[in-house]
Amino acid sequence: MKAILVLAGAVANLGSPSRRPIVECLRYEPDTVRIRGTLARHMYYGAPGYGDTPARDEKEVGFYLDLSTPVCMAPGADDVDVAKAGIRRIQLVLRDQADFDRLRPFLGKTVALRGTLFGAITGHHHTPVLLSVVEPAHVEP
Repeated sequence: MKAILVLAGAVANLGSPSRRPIVECLRYEPDTVRIRGTLARHMYYGAPGYGDTPARDEKEVGFYLDLSTPVCMAPGADDVDVAKAGIRRIQLVLRDQADFDRLRPFLGKTVALRGTLFGAITGHHHTPVLLSVVEPAHVEP
């Protein structure tokens, strides 16, 4: 079953005595999500030292979604897709150079992306959760 969740921030629970926001955690693949944030380009260190030896480490540049409101992840079906909280940045996994070229004009803008989420499993994954983008950006006004 594919569910589409719209991330627009927390919804206030006005009936609760504590008045804490109600936050529904996002779900890992195979569910499809729609997430809003600022499209950004960030650099992280790669092999061989992943930041321990910056002068020798590769520089890995990629596209990320910086979120204005942190999100949480509901636990998934395996030991990689675990529950997480306080996620403010999501690394984007794009299919090819054409996807990068299509998104590049939106850098620094608020966009909505649709895709599936999965947990980081390699040293090249620089955020705890990544988004495999299946639909191009929609620029927010």
